[in-house]
Parts: sequence; structure tokens; C-alpha cells
Amino acid sequence: MEWADEVIRSRLCILVMIDVATRMPLAWVVSDQPKAEATLQLLRMATRDKTREKRIYGCEGEPMPAMTIGMIRNDNGTGLRNSEVKTALLGVGSAITDVRTHASADKPFVERMFGTTESMLLKLLHGYTGRKPGELPAYDANKAGVLDIDVLYEIITKFFIDEYPSLKHMGVGMGGRRPAEVYNEINKTRGIFKAVNEDLRRKHLGWKFKLKPNDEGVRVLSGLSYSSDAFQKAVDKWKGKVSVFIDPDNLNFATAVFPGDPELYRLDLQTTIFADLTVVEYLDLMASYRRENPETTKLYEDRIAKVRLERQELLQKIGVERRLPRSYVTFEEARTKAKALFASSQVVRTRVPLDTVAPGSLATASSGPGVLPIGDAEVIDLAPSNPAPETKEVQPSEKQRPKQKSKTTRKPIRLGRPDQEGEFS
Repeated sequence: MEWADEVIRSRLCILVMIDVATRMPLAWVVSDQPKAEATLQLLRMATRDKTREKRIYGCEGEPMPAMTIGMIRNDNGTGLRNSEVKTALLGVGSAITDVRTHASADKPFVERMFGTTESMLLKLLHGYTGRKPGELPAYDANKAGVLDIDVLYEIITKFFIDEYPSLKHMGVGMGGRRPAEVYNEINKTRGIFKAVNEDLRRKHLGWKFKLKPNDEGVRVLSGLSYSSDAFQKAVDKWKGKVSVFIDPDNLNFATAVFPGDPELYRLDLQTTIFADLTVVEYLDLMASYRRENPETTKLYEDRIAKVRLERQELLQKIGVERRLPRSYVTFEEARTKAKALFASSQVVRTRVPLDTVAPGSLATASSGPGVLPIGDAEVIDLAPSNPAPETKEVQPSEKQRPKQKSKTTRKPIRLGRPDQEGEFS
């Protein structure tokens, strides 16, 4: 029966809720598993404002506003008759009526609505499977199922906001009037059910989280932070976990409940970038933030790796004690380390060559080791600034030898300090 499971998983169902007095659609949900979660989503949509759908899909009609469900008459499916759904409805103050099995006369209003929807819309959609198995023997619904779930929901939304409320209805109490006209008349004469309290609605129809609060409030779904002044005061007296409820269709607020405390605490969304978003839009936004071009990822990852490598090399080159829990060295530590470094060591002075001059004085020096006169100078002052252990005799070259007026041979010039006090002549 694997093929049957595959077919069942691929089939989509439509859950619809209508207002009996006006025949106006209240909510519609497309799901592959019409269980309790799909029914709760249907109840959330029925009790909230649907202007969002009108704006997103460009509808011209006016959908039903948010209201309380006075009494609900449900089908016998497992997604409707279960403890989770019944508890939620009782929590928001709604009465529940279970109809008989295989008794369509107990719910004629929704049966008539489904008949109209099927004949005017569903039969025209690609992938329509029929009302019962074998109704379309020559039609392969699986191969023809080419509509995306978002496109399908857009088509159904436009039908329930613009088309169905504008159709003439011949049902009991309608008299050929259109559902939109009946709604406007009843709203002017008697008024509609007021909207349910938002905190109560979130508590019984929303998503529940058991969280540990902190000084900043609570965080839901790893990125949605909520808090309020009254909640923070209550947290100071509480040490355990609290129950936090959110509406997946509107993340602007959350409701917190402390065990044993009947008060409902309304929490404000702390990150305004997520305001007016649904859970799906929030997750898509975070996914788009985390998704990036592979080349961009490589660029930033290389940059991070380079910075980390340079930091590691810098830490290895630091001359201070690397195990110290400080960014500086103390006086005693420096003295102790210097003593250890220079123990049993001898400082050797570098001998300066005689034929050199001090750095930076090559162009300005007039005398000294390595400085030779240019011209007719007869005296060469080669006295070194530092005592030299050795002396040398230097014979001047032909160009450097001064002109002699007589044939008398001149004594060679002795370098170094004089043997006795005095100056060279």
C-alpha cells in the first residue's frame, strides 16, 4: 500500500468556515493533513482581521472582520472532533455542536457552499481529483497537479473575498440577496459579534512555549524577544518557567501566563524589524539573511581566517609572559626576568674600524680616521677619537705627497697619540 500512502500525502484538502447568518466566508485553509493543527489555524483566521490577505492578493471586496465565534457546528472529521480543538473553543467562550454522521441536513449551509465552490472553482483547477474515488477515470490528477500551494491559496482567497460574497444566494433567509449585502445590513441593524480578547485568543488558539525568563524577558523561536514592565516585576518573584503564547499570524505581541496566577501578561515585541510579520515571513526573512552568494561566503571566511591567523601570530610574538593574566608586566617581573636572562653573560663591545667615520657625519667631518685631505694640505690630522692599541706607518701616494723645495727626505707621519704631551706640528 505504499502507492496509496503517496497518493494520500499528495492530496490537498480545503477547510472552510462560514457565518450562517450572512453566508460570508470567515476562514479558509489549504492543508495536506486536515488534523487538529489545521483546524486551529482555521479558528485563528476566523477570529482575526483578514485585511492582510486582501492587501497581499489585491482583492477588491471587504472580508469579514475579527469576531468571536458564538456557536460552531462542525463536521465529524478527526481534525474537528478532538480534545485539542474542543478545549480551544471552550477557552474562547464558544459553544460546540457535533452533527450526526452521514447527515448532511444537519449542516446544509456549508454543504451548499461547498457545492457552489466545487462547481465554480475547484473543477476548473488543474489536479482536481473529484468528490469521490473513480469520479474522473480518464483523468490523471497527479500528473495534472501543477499548481503551487501559494498560487492555489491565492486563487481560493480571491474567490472567497471577491467572488463568493458577490453571488446571489437563494438559501433560507437570503431571498436572492448577496452575502456582502446581508452582512452590511446586519452590521447596521444588530451588529456582529465583538472580537475576542487578544490575550485570551492567543492563550487558547495560539502556539504555546515553556520558557525560562531572564532580565530581558523571554525569547521565542530563537530570535523573537518579548517583554513588558508588568511581566518583569512578576518575574522577580518567580524562579521557574512560564508559558508564553504567540499568534503565528501576528508577532507584534505575546501573552505570558504564570502557574497559579490568573492574570494574563501582554508582552511587546522588542525587535521592531519583525513587526507585522507572520511566523512564515519571519523564518523566510531569517533564511534570506543567512543565505548568501558562495563567492561572498568565501571572501568573508578568508578574511576571518586571515585575521585570526594574524592575531595568533601576534600573541606568539609578545615578549611578556604569555601565561600572565594581564596585558602588562610588573616591575618585579621585569627585574627578575632580566636577571635571569643576563646571568653568567659578558657584554662584548664592538671595535670600531680605524678607517670609518661616525654615522651621519660623512659629509661634515673635517678630520678623523678615514678622512683624507684634498689639495695642498701639508698636515694630515688622523688622530682617532678613541685610543688605538696599534700604530701604523702610512706612505702617502704620489698625488698626496706634498711638493718638496729641496731634495731632503721628509720623515714619515706617525699615526696615533704622541709619546709625550704636546701636539703634532
